[in-house]
Amino acid sequence: MLKKTVKNAVIGFLIGMVIGNVIAILTGTSDTGGVTFASQKLLDISGGNGVVAMLLQTLFSGLYGAVCFAGMSLYEAERLSLAAATALHCALIVLLFIPISLLLGWVGSIVETVIIASIQIAAFFMIWLILWTIYKKQVKELNEMQKQFSEEENKDK
Repeated sequence: MLKKTVKNAVIGFLIGMVIGNVIAILTGTSDTGGVTFASQKLLDISGGNGVVAMLLQTLFSGLYGAVCFAGMSLYEAERLSLAAATALHCALIVLLFIPISLLLGWVGSIVETVIIASIQIAAFFMIWLILWTIYKKQVKELNEMQKQFSEEENKDK
């Protein structure tokens, strides 16, 4: 499982880097009105050094992607229920989203951060509810099949 988690983290890091930088490029404008490849907040933190700002953005976007993807391994842990795996994965993503979103300038205020975090939590709840419904139906079908198999086996004896 560790090997798969690391593989997911690497894939997530790469995807996070790409998505974070594409979003920054598409939405980036500096205080002077020009286009920038990093948020104004990162430019301010880096003392106006665009290369350092872009590196920080790439690093933290990749970190966020890595945690999102590596967290998928929680669903394969046999000791965790679906609810526990979903809650842990959600907590990891939301708790990391808060500082990274503020640092990278993805949000403008704490209120926006809370709203987006709430949307993430609601999305995780919906995912859990959908998966729980699917799994419950599958268990019911398997139980019916087992019952039919047992009845047929008892007839043959």
